[in-house]
Amino acid sequence: MLGSARRLMGALAAGLALGAACPAAAQTGSMDPELLKPNLVEVEPGRRLHIACTGKGSPTILFEQGGEGSIANWRKVQAQASAISRTCFYDRAGFGLSDPPKDPVDGIHVTDDLRRLLLAADIRGPVVLVGHSIGGFYSTLFADRFPQQVAGMVLVDPGFAGQWAPTGRQRRRELQAMAKGGQKLKACAELARQGALRADAPQGCFSLAPDLTPAETEYVLKGFTRPSWYEAEVEQSNNYFPSGAEPESLSWKQERLARRDFGNMPLVVLSAQTPPREPVQNDKAYAEASARWKEGHRRLAARSTRGEWREVAGATHFIQLDQPAAVVEAISQVVAQARESAAPAPKAAKGKATKGKAAKPRKPAAKAAGKAR
Repeated sequence: MLGSARRLMGALAAGLALGAACPAAAQTGSMDPELLKPNLVEVEPGRRLHIACTGKGSPTILFEQGGEGSIANWRKVQAQASAISRTCFYDRAGFGLSDPPKDPVDGIHVTDDLRRLLLAADIRGPVVLVGHSIGGFYSTLFADRFPQQVAGMVLVDPGFAGQWAPTGRQRRRELQAMAKGGQKLKACAELARQGALRADAPQGCFSLAPDLTPAETEYVLKGFTRPSWYEAEVEQSNNYFPSGAEPESLSWKQERLARRDFGNMPLVVLSAQTPPREPVQNDKAYAEASARWKEGHRRLAARSTRGEWREVAGATHFIQLDQPAAVVEAISQVVAQARESAAPAPKAAKGKATKGKAAKPRKPAAKAAGKAR
């Protein structure tokens, strides 16, 4: 509930292997295999990010996954979303098939990377962002910083600045769990450097969901057997969650300073009915965290006059796997609203000539300064 990144670190601390999420109630569906083949686009000299697109139409729908950084976690919604409009999926620096980052993995650098990628991949016009977990946080920050490049957003159980505020003993427990998870991630990075991580030898560093297709399995393995995945995850978590006595992390501060209202931007925020529970949370801590989580989502939705908040019944943190129809419905709505907003205003009806007088000829309309994107 407190974001894929911290949940992953807590799971590693508890000795659980990680992989592309697969809730027991997940519906069938798979990614287009073409989206999982390397398609590296240079965003800076010597550094490339993987991005792949399919479908037709405008605006482009761009997916921003959670802390696990796996495109395969969109497998239940990809086909239907791609029937709505053009869809693009990318790997953040260090994750999946993308090159390792050269800068710190924080909100500013992640959103700078996305802006470079949109330009390098020639993705024109404002996009609809669909962000899950920490990907929802990055989507929000991107819309804060570059409002002209965002036509709308669907935030799927998103992370947000200030989402985590335990105190006293509970805070110490959660910080200790994160520290243990971080050490495990570093150990996994070293195993990856040694070439010791394989599908038949995950070393407690990852697991593979049983419903993955061969193409999805190959893609996920390429990510989880690279040291950059674990290194990027450690740095991402360290910059996203407060440490020690600090009330605010670096990434949270970056979003707070950039924060703005979203006007009438199409926006749907989806909350899981049953957020996941951290291993070290007692009943009171879990209840407080759950309430804070959903209230934060309501506040996110309220930043747009067209914002909507929905709690998705029967869904855990991975709503796109538990209840993919809810995500597709939200995408369809936001895309339709974005298209409506982008449509040219209807021309005024021509005036009638006054009886007995000739109508004055109209002056030709001035040419548009440029094409709408």
